[in-house]
Amino acid sequence: MGEFAVSGADAFVWRSGRAEITLSHSDESWTVVYTSTGRLLGPRQIVYQGKHRDATYAAWDVMARVVLASRDEDEGLRAGRSAAQWIKAQRRRPPGPSGGGPDYGGR
Repeated sequence: MGEFAVSGADAFVWRSGRAEITLSHSDESWTVVYTSTGRLLGPRQIVYQGKHRDATYAAWDVMARVVLASRDEDEGLRAGRSAAQWIKAQRRRPPGPSGGGPDYGGR
């Protein structure tokens, strides 16, 4: 199969074959981007991009995109759970540059 999930500080990334689904957080929204390469391995093309105010909807969106990309509902559930765990970890991070989380302080 080759599916795997990578969690980093800036984004949650799921990759399999030519498909890549990324979940990231900026300001007050969560962004889900589904990209893929063509058959000749050209540059990545955006297949889908969605923004969500609610993190729950973003995790569901990741799950749905993984199901579409992998054609495997179980893999979609695993990716959705992993994305939800990554979101919870992001919420626990202290805000600001020193904590690595988003800076919610006003200037």
